Amino acid sequence: MPLRAGRKPAARRRPEAEGEAGRSRRGPRWPAALMVAVLTLAVFWPVIDNQFVNWDDDQNFLQNPNFRGLGAANLRWMFTTFHLGHYQPLTWITLGFDYVIWGLNPKGYHLTNLLLHAVNAAVFYFVALRLLGGKVWAASGAALFFALHPLRVESVAWASERRDVLAGLFYLLSALAYLRAHQEGPRRRWLAVSVTAFGAALLSKVITVSLPVVFLALDFYPLRRLRGGWREWLTTEARRVWAEKLPYAALAAAAAWAAFALQKAGVSGFAEHVAARPGLRAGLSLYGVAVYLWKTIVPYPLYQQYVMTAGLSPWDKRILLGAAVAVAITALAVAWRRRFPAAVTVWACYAVSLLPVLSIARVDPQQYVADHHTYLATLGLALLAGAGVGALPARLAGGLGVAVLLALSALTRQQIEVWRDPVSLWTRTLAGSPDSVVAHNNLGEALADQGRYAEAVPHFLRAIQIKPNHAHAHYNLGLAALREGKLAEAAGRFEQAVRVEPAFAAAHNDLANTYAALGRLEAALEHYRTALRLQPGFAEAHYNLGNLLYRQRQFAQAISHYRQALLLNPSHAEAHNNWGVALDALGRAAEAVEHYRQALALDPGNADAHNNLGVDLEAAGKIDEALAHYQEALRLNPSHGDARANLARARSKR
Repeated sequence: MPLRAGRKPAARRRPEAEGEAGRSRRGPRWPAALMVAVLTLAVFWPVIDNQFVNWDDDQNFLQNPNFRGLGAANLRWMFTTFHLGHYQPLTWITLGFDYVIWGLNPKGYHLTNLLLHAVNAAVFYFVALRLLGGKVWAASGAALFFALHPLRVESVAWASERRDVLAGLFYLLSALAYLRAHQEGPRRRWLAVSVTAFGAALLSKVITVSLPVVFLALDFYPLRRLRGGWREWLTTEARRVWAEKLPYAALAAAAAWAAFALQKAGVSGFAEHVAARPGLRAGLSLYGVAVYLWKTIVPYPLYQQYVMTAGLSPWDKRILLGAAVAVAITALAVAWRRRFPAAVTVWACYAVSLLPVLSIARVDPQQYVADHHTYLATLGLALLAGAGVGALPARLAGGLGVAVLLALSALTRQQIEVWRDPVSLWTRTLAGSPDSVVAHNNLGEALADQGRYAEAVPHFLRAIQIKPNHAHAHYNLGLAALREGKLAEAAGRFEQAVRVEPAFAAAHNDLANTYAALGRLEAALEHYRTALRLQPGFAEAHYNLGNLLYRQRQFAQAISHYRQALLLNPSHAEAHNNWGVALDALGRAAEAVEHYRQALALDPGNADAHNNLGVDLEAAGKIDEALAHYQEALRLNPSHGDARANLARARSKR
């Protein structure tokens, strides 16, 4: 975006009229785009070896059977769900496609994110080419500054942020079509492409809602379709520009309304405290504008969480400083709007793109800035960097550009390593935000998943020390107590978790498990039903309720819940085994045999299923086959008393 002085627009030739001389002067276009994509792939390539992290990835993928595939039921869910507060059907479709190819192997999900990011870098190169006067090196510099910046790592390395890179693709395609409509034509056709791409962007992530305002900024400069003072923006010619935005505005309004409704439904606790203080929210918003700018210029250190304390005041020196910087830059941009119109456009695009994720528009009880929020917002800043490259002498521009890109690439590689797995992510986060409740709780979960319970418990306790009513920390302490057989302590922790967060389905399920182990069957039944009311697709709760109903000799009802568990999670081997046990209790041994076989097909190491299958085979007179299953059960579990007794009895029948 060239920083030219003067009020009168320079004459602009249409690209098709430039001829061979113009093209050669500006350099080849497609090879540069390919170079941008290849360098992006090279720098980010280690990301494909990263794991899922316990920050949405677990709930989106590991605990969510609904996205697994592209069948009619999966697609219906994708287009109707607001899972974790997001409406993103196109994002879910790409994730379902990943599952079809890769299963739950994180490598495939990270590879798709990376490929999308590389394509985005190439598309942005073509956008920059149109905005920077066709200068290939300037456009390449802008695209690489955007693509290789360490702030991009969170969007690429975090599998759940597929929505960032996918929405970014449609956002950039919409912008490219919009520019082509007004620089080359045919206008209507390319505007239709732009509106369609914008709709796809909104169906990928609602953060793209600000794009119509970005287009207005481009209409001001460099397209110069909105000229002069504010009054001239209401002329007949200008009204056509405004009318052109109506399809975009209609789509944006619908998406914004849905996003606001979802956030309002999710506001609680400290979030309510912040929502009631508009001065603080405004201050935090200005602080965010300044912080994102600073992190773009100096991208170190970067963390997953940037946490401020609950006792925050609008007069906090950090907020005041950030607000002063944001207001000062805005004032300068407005004052210099005629002399440096590009600066106005860049700053307007930056601020408007951030608006949906600033505290004034959303409420997040954990943090006020996040790296992935910069994915689209800093495109204008990247254009400014590219313009700087284009304005410098060739030798200086080349040396400085290479040095900057090498530094960014090194920091990006370092940040990719931070996102390697949950332990590395939350350990790094605590280095920057030692009082982050989320980081302590999630690091504890990650350590517990590795069997490092002694290291995990102090993090859960620290989370509760910082925030006594942190439901998930209480829940995780309950799980730790349950592993040690401390049923009463576990029940107390789970009770506290559901008291603080009544809609916590997993806590209701584990509280019910604990009550069942303590013999409090009616209380357990109530909490299983509560868990399923809160989360009807909770396969494990259906399975556990089936086990409880079996204990109460309600075999037919138990079977209905085992069936539901398997509909939700077809790989649940224990549900097949216990379904078989319930069928045996009803005298339906032939059907039970099939379920035991299915259990073993899913889990050949299930000693109980081998033993149970052996019992039915023995009863059917298939002694040799029964013996084989008893022996396998004992091989898998030498202390399996039932299998040992059954083996002795079956041998006596030979």
